[in-house]
Amino acid sequence: MRFNSEFSVCEVSGQPFLVPTGSKTMEVNKMMDLNDTALFIINALKEKEQSFDELLVAMMNEYEVDMQTASSDLSEFIEVAKRAGVIIS
Repeated sequence: MRFNSEFSVCEVSGQPFLVPTGSKTMEVNKMMDLNDTALFIINALKEKEQSFDELLVAMMNEYEVDMQTASSDLSEFIEVAKRAGVIIS
């Protein structure tokens, strides 16, 4: 998986948002607010293309959470992000 470079992360009043740029502005006409975990995943994918398992291990290390919880949360986020075009398989 990789981050779609047609999106950009910006901060408004201390809150991170994902903003569509380029051709995505015509398809996605809103900003998406990001919680800390979503921002962590986006930043990890901006650094390099990663598999689900690589992201899962990184999340478990960062947040000291069990595998089942991390896997469920990661799966949910990836599903939503793929539908929005933020993450590309």
